[in-house]
Amino acid sequence: MVLATEHQVLGHILVIVSLTLLLRARWQSAATESLSAKPPAAQLIQVPVQDARTEKPLQSPDSGDPLRWSFLPSDGELRANTQQAISSENESASLKFLVLHRPTHDAAREEGKNYPYSWHFAGRKRVWEVRVQVRFKQLPRGKICFGLEMQPTIGHSKSFAVKQMQRMLLGAIRAAIGNDFHHTPGDDPSTTVGEVENPAFIMPLWAVDQFHVAEPGHEPDLSSNLDGVGKRRTDGTRAYIDAMNSTIENLSCDKVYTFCFWGVAQFIDVINWELKGLWPGFKMEAEKLSGDPLVFVSAYDLVDHASETRHVQSRKKYIFKVALWSALKPPSPALLRRELGLTESAEQSTATKRDSNRRGRVMQKLSKYVRLLCWSG
Repeated sequence: MVLATEHQVLGHILVIVSLTLLLRARWQSAATESLSAKPPAAQLIQVPVQDARTEKPLQSPDSGDPLRWSFLPSDGELRANTQQAISSENESASLKFLVLHRPTHDAAREEGKNYPYSWHFAGRKRVWEVRVQVRFKQLPRGKICFGLEMQPTIGHSKSFAVKQMQRMLLGAIRAAIGNDFHHTPGDDPSTTVGEVENPAFIMPLWAVDQFHVAEPGHEPDLSSNLDGVGKRRTDGTRAYIDAMNSTIENLSCDKVYTFCFWGVAQFIDVINWELKGLWPGFKMEAEKLSGDPLVFVSAYDLVDHASETRHVQSRKKYIFKVALWSALKPPSPALLRRELGLTESAEQSTATKRDSNRRGRVMQKLSKYVRLLCWSG
């Protein structure tokens, strides 16, 4: 494993804080987004989905979108912008997922609105959106946690100055969203005795931007226009939080819960794996801070423990866990194979794509230089 530098630790903290503060700014400004160029509102009908365990997902006419994701345990590599939601099952819940992303790697397609769900993104600042439906098979026993998890890193001990900076920045987070969050840089596997806590930023469930509760068979179609369906944060933050807390207190195995999340989506470009727009002119390659470009979006039931306060694996019962990465800047093949259980041939295919992308970038630069030479003098 690569040793984390003090710069990486500071960068990780800075990104987490920036995104948290921007969450609050996003919630305040989201109500002004234009809602033009959308089809009629969704009818509340049962979602026709394909089984991710037995069939390939329906792809868009242009299957070149490079965003990749997978349920964990893995059913295989999936793509964004599918025509219908993708379903999966685990011991906790029945799930339906739809991941949407603008073609930020292809300016011509984006400007021409030549991509799936362009009607949804028209007039909006968000770059992506995640939609999920959950029907519980067994009710959570503890607190429901939602957020991002990453890989643990060896040797990430921090200096006194970094620790002081972390305290200051975590204070800024509390000022933005209160104390109902959990942030950890993770434990160092080389020095920790017993279980290791992975790096994570876990938010309260009310951090999602929209939710809806329905009787089975009357849940909204995830691939349709969800404007006016359920409750949105822009209807009023306090009322929204109260409604979410009431929903959590009355969870049922006989209801279908729909959640949509896009809160920081204008600042994170997953396809190009970069952060941008945090302030004017800001752009940063995310892997400079995170190492291998692979993150996990998860929701889990955190079981109470008499003495353990960390979010270690033995306390988690996952409702869902999804791996997310970009084919343009893929993780190392070994990491993908370990996390997703890919076959050797799949690993070789990923490595081939990685090499092809690198060659493509080199050729683009070379072509640029050639044109400059031809036009000079």
